[in-house]
Amino acid sequence: MRKNKPSLAILFSLLAGFFYACLALNIKLSLQHQGVPLIVFFRQLFSLCFLFLLFPLERTESRSLKSRVVPLHLLRAFASTSGMFCFYIALKHISLSDAVMLSYTRPLFIPFVVYLWSGKIGKKNLWIGLLIGFLGVILILNPDGDVFSFGSIVGLCSGILGALAFTTIRKLTKTEPANRIIFYYLIISLFLTAIPLLMTWETPSSEDWISLVIIAAIAIAYQSCLTRAYQYASAPIVGSLLYSAVVFSFFFEYILGHGTSINLAEIIGAILIAAGSFISLRSQKEVK
Repeated sequence: MRKNKPSLAILFSLLAGFFYACLALNIKLSLQHQGVPLIVFFRQLFSLCFLFLLFPLERTESRSLKSRVVPLHLLRAFASTSGMFCFYIALKHISLSDAVMLSYTRPLFIPFVVYLWSGKIGKKNLWIGLLIGFLGVILILNPDGDVFSFGSIVGLCSGILGALAFTTIRKLTKTEPANRIIFYYLIISLFLTAIPLLMTWETPSSEDWISLVIIAAIAIAYQSCLTRAYQYASAPIVGSLLYSAVVFSFFFEYILGHGTSINLAEIIGAILIAAGSFISLRSQKEVK
């Protein structure tokens, strides 16, 4: 049950945005000498180990792994894992802030997933929000005239797949406890990642292992703050505050000297995407 505590919601949302930007930065740096399958696999493996540490602390009914909606678990795992691959690939080819921004376009695609799933069409405000958001997407994709940049398109795919994953999670939460959802996701994603990992395997160095542990730890911190933020405020409030991750990404790029001068089109695009997502999230109803 959600408790309405705006101050805590703001705190944990901003922390989640900060950790997401930190996570993206560490992944981008690690990709200079590690492959995407390796990073994804060990991030999921270390998260699963962490889950097992917490599992005994949960109530008995939450610990049961029996599920009647395994196909939904499979769909969620496929969408989330594929989206993660797309995000990491985007981080390798485009700037940190652009990749983070494009991964956060998922609220704009959720209404389309809902329509394909249930045939429901949202209200007028929803489509106004989507129009504003997609204008921002165009500016992010095309600040220099190169609309079909590989990295940008893959980054946008991470947002689309994230929308499918989020919609599936909302359906799963109607019958499944959180630990069961996370457990199936991690187990299935490990199997999905194992094949490309074996095909591209290179033994990590000591430094690589340290960076993989750091990535997993930051990912856990991000998920923890995100969960707590949603406990204290509604999705539109949390969702809009999570765009602070883009600001943190710009800051990291500036401090490290990895980014070029800030592009006005990108700034306007980021504002439009955040505004459009906020409007569309407020207009969306739970998937039945």
